[in-house]
Amino acid sequence: MSESRINSKQLTEISILLALAVVIELAFRVIPRQPQGGSIDLTMLPLFIIAYRQGLQKGILAGIVFGLLNLLISGLALYHWGVLFFDYLFAFGVLGLSAVIFRINKDSVNYFVIGIVVAGVLRFVFHYLSGIIFFGEYAPEGTPAALYSFTYNITYMGPSIALTAIVGALVFARLKDVLQQDFA
Repeated sequence: MSESRINSKQLTEISILLALAVVIELAFRVIPRQPQGGSIDLTMLPLFIIAYRQGLQKGILAGIVFGLLNLLISGLALYHWGVLFFDYLFAFGVLGLSAVIFRINKDSVNYFVIGIVVAGVLRFVFHYLSGIIFFGEYAPEGTPAALYSFTYNITYMGPSIALTAIVGALVFARLKDVLQQDFA
């Protein structure tokens, strides 16, 4: 069976992990949502588990689906149509790219953490670009949009990436055999 095909067990697993990500988004924030979005939380961890277990294509698709769910959770707050792509579809879809790193050595907690950090940084890049392009007007007078966007986005993305990497390493170390088990 090719990686792009999905069976009912895989769909169920992905759906449960997406639901977990939504619950984390709604109920387990370390800090409240910032004025223009973003919070410190572990929302990315279930998405990384999907990418680890299901691979690149399903990981990217799950990230995009979560991005749409996240948009609904945030109350469809689109300041510009481009925000849909940068802050929701691309930013969460890019998390599926972690599967490329996970595939290098599925037995290594180090590669699991590297995958989380690299994909988390890529997500940050999309939020950063969105901040420059679509939210630059909110920068305080005299502050360049690039600096404002960096400062705004790093305040929640940096801690979220670090928290997800730490908890991800702990989960991987304790549940490696379960994460590698094939339920298909």
